[in-house]
Amino acid sequence: MFIEPLSAPKVRHIVTHMREWDHREIFATSFSEDPDGMVESVMSTGAVSWVAGLKEPIATWGAAPCWPGVWSLWMFATDDFRQIGLSVTKFIRRTMIPTLWADGAHRLECRSMEGHVEAQRWLGALGAQRECTLKRYGKNGDDFHIYTWERP
Repeated sequence: MFIEPLSAPKVRHIVTHMREWDHREIFATSFSEDPDGMVESVMSTGAVSWVAGLKEPIATWGAAPCWPGVWSLWMFATDDFRQIGLSVTKFIRRTMIPTLWADGAHRLECRSMEGHVEAQRWLGALGAQRECTLKRYGKNGDDFHIYTWERP
């Protein structure tokens, strides 16, 4: 398995092969479903972002600063995520989150669309708590939940 910094070709592969629920969730809060725009958006998130896979890329995730002390976390994957999910989970818990705390973060958050049960279970496994529901937040009126971590 590899975990490495983002590269546009690997992100593009994941964007064009992402899980159905990830696609629904991401594009429910986007003006466009253009894959090139999605790749560009992911590539602009900065240094706290990675891609992982086996022979082919499977998942990409990262964090982007909202303002000092608060970061927005994101992730999406292909249907093969179960093959690397445990390793990615360990990396996020042992490396990414502690790095954000050490760099001065006091709050990490992400949004997840109602019905994306797999993602919400995974967020719980990462230690996130469901904080609130954003009613009719998506462009089609979908509800979203905010999941948060607070610095210990």
